[in-house]
Amino acid sequence: MNSLIRFENVSFSYGTNNVLENIDLEAGEGEFLAVLGYNGSGKSTLAKLINGILLPTSGKVYVDGMDTSDETKLADIRKTAGMVFQNPDNQIVATIVEEDIAFAPENLGLDPAEIRMRVDDAIKAVGLEKHIKDAPHKLSGGQKQRVAIAGVLAMQPRCIILDEPTAMLDPKGRSLVMGVIERLNREKGITIILITHFMEEAALADRILILSDGKIVENGTPKQVFSDRERMLSLGLEVPPVTDLTLNLIGSGLPLENDIIHPEELIDSLLRIKEAET
Repeated sequence: MNSLIRFENVSFSYGTNNVLENIDLEAGEGEFLAVLGYNGSGKSTLAKLINGILLPTSGKVYVDGMDTSDETKLADIRKTAGMVFQNPDNQIVATIVEEDIAFAPENLGLDPAEIRMRVDDAIKAVGLEKHIKDAPHKLSGGQKQRVAIAGVLAMQPRCIILDEPTAMLDPKGRSLVMGVIERLNREKGITIILITHFMEEAALADRILILSDGKIVENGTPKQVFSDRERMLSLGLEVPPVTDLTLNLIGSGLPLENDIIHPEELIDSLLRIKEAET
């Protein structure tokens, strides 16, 4: 897998406050990477370093080989790695959905026919075709977040960084937004870097990073990371609800695997145990 995002010994400080320290990481082309950590662990700073919103105090960040500290590359970096924030109202700039999605490609100076195609493709990708002429302020929180994602998609990025995009949404809105994120990764091959505090969202990723006190303290698959509940608790985090339930059932004597992270896995395992008993 080719590396699209690369941190080389990156540290970042706000004055004397060290937020990130000696970070080395790579995110591959088409990878789905989740970033976890308690509040203040450096997750949002990490995201902003990728997009060039912040620059490292020391070390280097590369996006498709481009150094984020090179001002002449900043526009190309942000076209390659788009950013979606927690509050979609901070990203929506127009009074009509399709105009908002067209905003970024218009600023790229693209031909009107190309802009039209990108807007149509982006709105279809997020499933909001029926709302293309609506005012964004009339949409639900989940719909607004999908408009924000579509606005980034219209730039045709190879990577999308999402900083807690579902934190302000209800369960239905969270599910719809995560469905869009998964499809963009699995079907379009877009690299996803998802910062979240919902463990069940992180369980959908290919790989999980955990930050603590500005350092990477865990780096592995969801099954590897979530199978150690005590380690997660020691880092101020939880495991997905289905994993927690599974580990409790194991403690009560059921012969289940300790790396179950999806509800379907638990159902299948319970059915196999039942069949074995009959």
